[in-house]
Amino acid sequence: MTVPPVPERLEKAIIFLRGEEDGRVWLDALPGRIAGYADCWDLRLGSIADSGAMSCCVYATTGVGTAAVLKIPVDQESGTTEMAMLERWSAAGATPEILQTDEESGVFLMSRIVPGDIAWPVHGAGDSEQFGELLSKLNAAGLPEPPDLKDLADIAWMRIGWARERFADERYAEAVNRVGAVAHLVRAEELLELLFRTSSGQHVLHADLQAKNILQGPGSWYTIDPLGAVGDINAEAGLWVAIQDGPESIPDRLVELRAHPLLDENRLYAWTYVFAVAEYRPYLPASGDRIESFVEAVDPAEIMNGVQSAG
Repeated sequence: MTVPPVPERLEKAIIFLRGEEDGRVWLDALPGRIAGYADCWDLRLGSIADSGAMSCCVYATTGVGTAAVLKIPVDQESGTTEMAMLERWSAAGATPEILQTDEESGVFLMSRIVPGDIAWPVHGAGDSEQFGELLSKLNAAGLPEPPDLKDLADIAWMRIGWARERFADERYAEAVNRVGAVAHLVRAEELLELLFRTSSGQHVLHADLQAKNILQGPGSWYTIDPLGAVGDINAEAGLWVAIQDGPESIPDRLVELRAHPLLDENRLYAWTYVFAVAEYRPYLPASGDRIESFVEAVDPAEIMNGVQSAG
């Protein structure tokens, strides 16, 4: 069996994540693992996706002609959590279907979303409507029980930590100083503490529901690559709103989503500010420019008052 070559971009990402020695060992074993699963699950292999760093995704076709994706995660725990989340949400038509699983390794086979293009939010208010529909599907009644999941706080504070490291990088000093990103980060941390103190609703969250993890399917949006967490549903929407690169501004998106039945206007605004600060990347001008415009016009004290009055 011929195994497709591993793209250079994915190879570099794996080595960056796991380190040179461990990364090379994992990559050296990869062709044999791919061939083994292809043989076991009767797959005809296509190419290997070059995106991502937490897994290797191989496009394939099953013996009965189903377009599929073989996913080999970097660790068993993340793969097992992901397959359980996808199985839960596929019942609502929000994710690919799980076709085969190997619980011991976390490797699984899922159906391929077609056309499968990333649903970048570049089409105005219609995209907010599509996102709202996806959010409702992910929180539909009667879904199977989720696996054990992290608390949202773990992931939110992890993002804050990444932002603190990024803002200390001398390569971005000019932009960070211009925007006052460090001061905004302090305000975001204070707001995050308030959000957790006043949180009451606990939802099963994707926890990384940004555009790059949403695919255009037949007539609706589907999501992939969940981190999985339990917490405030407004955080789920706030991340999507914060990371924008289309024609609509962040305030536009907030207006378009504020009437969604699962969301609270004040908490959505607050989470959007937290994630806009945490996800500010000067080297990504499409989203960075919108984040700059948003945070410069925000009064963090006003946001905190809104959260406190809502609570």
